[in-house]
Amino acid sequence: MKQTKHSLVVSAVSLLLSAAMLLGITFAWFTDGVVNKNNAIQAGTLLMDAYVYDLSTDGTGQSFQIKDVNGGDPFVFSAAGRNLKENSAPIISEQNWEPGVSSAKLLTIQNSGTLAQKIKLQFQTSGGLTDALWFDFVQVNENGEVTGNFQKRPMNTLSTFTQNLELPLVNTGDAVTFILVYGMYEDAANEYMNETFSADVTILGAQYSFETDGFGSSSYDSDAEYDVIDVSNASDLQAAAQAGKNVRLTQNIATTDEIVFADDAKLYLNGQTLTVNGGKNAVKADEGKTLTVYGSGTVNGALYANKNATLIVNGGSDFKVDSDSIMGWAVYGGNGATVQLNGGTYTASQEGPTIQVNSMMGKASLSMKDVTVNVGSASVLDSYGVYSNAPENVLENVTVNAQYSRALYFNSESSHVVIKGGTFTTDKISGAPNPTIQYSGTLEISDAVINRVGTGILYRKTFPKPTEVVGLTMENVTFHQADPSAAAYQDTDYNR
Repeated sequence: MKQTKHSLVVSAVSLLLSAAMLLGITFAWFTDGVVNKNNAIQAGTLLMDAYVYDLSTDGTGQSFQIKDVNGGDPFVFSAAGRNLKENSAPIISEQNWEPGVSSAKLLTIQNSGTLAQKIKLQFQTSGGLTDALWFDFVQVNENGEVTGNFQKRPMNTLSTFTQNLELPLVNTGDAVTFILVYGMYEDAANEYMNETFSADVTILGAQYSFETDGFGSSSYDSDAEYDVIDVSNASDLQAAAQAGKNVRLTQNIATTDEIVFADDAKLYLNGQTLTVNGGKNAVKADEGKTLTVYGSGTVNGALYANKNATLIVNGGSDFKVDSDSIMGWAVYGGNGATVQLNGGTYTASQEGPTIQVNSMMGKASLSMKDVTVNVGSASVLDSYGVYSNAPENVLENVTVNAQYSRALYFNSESSHVVIKGGTFTTDKISGAPNPTIQYSGTLEISDAVINRVGTGILYRKTFPKPTEVVGLTMENVTFHQADPSAAAYQDTDYNR
């Protein structure tokens, strides 16, 4: 059999510590690269930490002997592990993999809270490479000894492997440790070339029947549920949202009504598509509440943070919002809202700001990282890539494709804007061209590219009218003229 080297990639997408912990894992077999996911961590009432230990590079560290694997040699892992709460780099990222290759990671889940809790693992798998891979979890006891026997398990059994297993972590500091052994079958044929495998691993935690209540009973929390509800239809999703529950989509869902989360909640798209009234309505965080959206997938509609609400997206590059809202919003932050976008592509087809955040009494904030924004409407006056009057705005590695419109518009004199990296493009003309970036307060911009047909960065103030550009700090900013007519305008200007 022809042996061709490829790549194997596994990423920890996110670790949720609130009564649930989500790890997204991706295996991919490619000839020219790897696939990575963004990672995020949230902490809540039931606290957990997760650690990963890599194989030692110098042969020193923690040694574990597992019979019938690794050619009889022990696995030696580094003494220091990575806390996934603090370091969200991929758990596994392998290069030049081929049939017969295997490796291992040491994983520990620890109770960092004060409540006893029970841990359960859930898996969802997909991809054409599944049948070429194997795995096993080998448990390590509290004395650091391997327990049980290694068994090479087909990767297509991953989803049922631990469905009936619950592990108690009673006291603060209690931990469960596994060695994850994984590899590709030696007889994996060339039919698996360019195939992929993905698995979402959800580590759920619920309160465990250990503490006693005021009547001396330890069964008061015996029916505690894991804090994520799987939903597969619109009615169940609406009911869960109205109850403020954490939900995970298991199928594509289309609903005719807006979806309002009435309490702090988390929405796991899980690779599915959520369509809200054909893209015209929104998924909302109710007033003063927090909605966190996780994972890959698509929202056809807008994401909306109501007055004083918080919207957080931990989506990665394969997360999309495609909005057909008549207001033009793909993301909207109401008065005093906090909006945090980590990853994803946001597109609005109607006139209006694709991303908008409004301030109320000096309260609101916008942060964007690794985000792409597309203005779908060919509008000169009424569309924007990002429109914000929030006091604090931070953009890192953001790309805005604005067509005729302003890519960025910060219209409050009290706004402070920090831009690190990214590309901002206004490259089409109809009449008087728009500036690419416009601000009225202060702007710090570095390591960015600005494509312009009018002014690149415009400082504008209503009264008194400025006589020079003020409040602007630039470092390593590159301007490109997208049309010969752009020569009539400056890279930076005021009141033009």
